[in-house]
Amino acid sequence: MERQPEVARMQPEAAHNGPSAAERLLVDIVDTVREPMLVLDSEFRVVRTNRAFFRTFGVTSRETIGESLFTLGDGQWDIPPLRELLQERLFAERELFDVDVEHVFPRIGRRIMLLNARLIVRDGGSPQLTLLAIEDVTEERRATRLLSARQRELQRSNEALKEFAFVAAHDLQEPLRKILSFGERLGMSTDPALAGDARHALERMLAAAARMRTLISDLLAYSLAAIASEPLTRTDLAAVARDVVADLEVVIAESGAAVTVGPLPTIEADASQMRQLLQNLIGNAIKFRRPDVPVVVSVLASATADGQCAITVADNGIGIKPEHRERIFRVFERLHNRAQFSGSGIGLAICRRIVERHGGSIGVTDASERGTSIRVIMPITQAEAEPDTR
Repeated sequence: MERQPEVARMQPEAAHNGPSAAERLLVDIVDTVREPMLVLDSEFRVVRTNRAFFRTFGVTSRETIGESLFTLGDGQWDIPPLRELLQERLFAERELFDVDVEHVFPRIGRRIMLLNARLIVRDGGSPQLTLLAIEDVTEERRATRLLSARQRELQRSNEALKEFAFVAAHDLQEPLRKILSFGERLGMSTDPALAGDARHALERMLAAAARMRTLISDLLAYSLAAIASEPLTRTDLAAVARDVVADLEVVIAESGAAVTVGPLPTIEADASQMRQLLQNLIGNAIKFRRPDVPVVVSVLASATADGQCAITVADNGIGIKPEHRERIFRVFERLHNRAQFSGSGIGLAICRRIVERHGGSIGVTDASERGTSIRVIMPITQAEAEPDTR
């Protein structure tokens, strides 16, 4: 690369006096900076620049040094916002920071340059210098615009999902309530006249409507799990677990289950979703039990090596085959028919959505014929949470 003119070019009108210590320092700074930088005289002629400028804009020292900034590259720097910046604003304000200039440069195309400028007056009041630092922020600005566009699209999608949730919670549920209500009335008003195939058909209709109501409710919960608007606040998981056990009191009593809850931490979370998470996990542990074996469920917490919280829900139920450990967290995945175990097959998918919304992970750590252990890793504070970029 062509060597730049010596320091004397910094101050051509006073070259016989030699450069001052301050000017030598300025030259060293300009040469060291990795971003493009220019030193301009009072007439905006280039008296010094650095390698980064040549590399970025594809010009040489011969084309640059001693030339007016606004005539460089056949006028590619004759940009009205840049003229205003240097000739008017800088003269009045003495220094300017983070000014965007977007322009089509003939050799490198359309770029967005972030400019910082400072007016420097030499010792003795001799003609001033302008220090102009240039940073190419094109890709950064494009990424920011793309991110903003995606955020707007995500917001629109979330609004559409909320509208769907409203419809699911109200408009879709209402016809099912009527089917169930009139079906039950029909069964009672015709009993015992309605018998045989007709009675069986009515029972099947009511059962199908009940399953559809459960399915709609579970789909609604699954849809809202990722976009819930409740803030993440300090949540006592021990208190949440006590409430869940109280809610499952009837199921626990009917199954004869022994549910033990160890010490649980306080974390930053959506309390209602933590309740839903633990209710699904404990409820599943009770549901998928072995016949003629007393149900034992434990909820324990421990700290991970990186300081997060690990919550394990373990049972002595029917277990899960190794090849099915990932399948169970998918929507509508059922490993058993409805005659064996009721449900829509969405519960664990909801659990995964809740955990991922909190920046955590969920998986099966042990699954055998002697039971299943599901482990949830959660950050203690949301500052520790990894953003979900999927």
